[in-house]
Amino acid sequence: MLTTTYEEDRHRGEERRHAHHRGLLEGRVERPSLPARLAAAIQSIVRRDRHSLTSYPCRLPDGKIGRTAVVQVNGTWELVCRVE
Repeated sequence: MLTTTYEEDRHRGEERRHAHHRGLLEGRVERPSLPARLAAAIQSIVRRDRHSLTSYPCRLPDGKIGRTAVVQVNGTWELVCRVE
């Protein structure tokens, strides 16, 4: 009798725990690899034009929405569309 009670207690809520665990595994977000993220960070540091981004949206050539940036080209300031 006592063994049966222990077994029932051990398995109580097992299906809910398994469903919760499956949900956590399915909800994982895929993101770029570590080398790709490091390369992007280094490129961002090298370019140093993030400070020039404005709050104005613009359309990139591929159809996505970017943000307008003010950059200096050949001694003149120009507005260009950049990826956020």
